[in-house]
Amino acid sequence: MTKLVSENKMDWDEHLPTILFYYRITYKVAIGYTPYQLVYGLQLLMPIEYIPLVIDNDHIKGNLVKVLTSKVLKLKKLQEDRLQSKVKSRTQ
Repeated sequence: MTKLVSENKMDWDEHLPTILFYYRITYKVAIGYTPYQLVYGLQLLMPIEYIPLVIDNDHIKGNLVKVLTSKVLKLKKLQEDRLQSKVKSRTQ
């Protein structure tokens, strides 16, 4: 967490979801699973892990790029909306 938080340490709450996500998908030797696997009963498949499965077919690859680009744009919009709501809540 200390690598992500700014010097003034006032933005730690913004990084908490990311840190918790990576904690939950990290394999734990003591239990032999990830916390995600214990809760949902399956292993999380990250996008980068399934891209090689479709890399051979250019048509599918092109569609995958479009889908991933669309998802990235939606996430950026979500982040913008989140920041705007934060600003609004501080001014009220």
